Amino acid sequence: MKGSQATQNEIVRAFHALDTNRSGSINIDELAAFMPVIVPNGTSQMLLNHITKVDKDNNYSLDFSEFTNFIKKGIGRQLSLGRS
Repeated sequence: MKGSQATQNEIVRAFHALDTNRSGSINIDELAAFMPVIVPNGTSQMLLNHITKVDKDNNYSLDFSEFTNFIKKGIGRQLSLGRS
């Protein structure tokens, strides 16, 4: 996905792929399980720093709206590049 250029369909597909327990939100454990794919040397703290940028209700999980913001703001790209 290309951050701000991601289509709604791409965001929906990514959300469903990451929401492995089908709860309607992506929790930090679900993101952490996928993290080695995008950031092989990433840390849990790095992930937490990025999640808190869009986690409006501070529950350490991303609902679809928060995940959309995560993608559209390019935070996933920042994370993949190892930026804090």
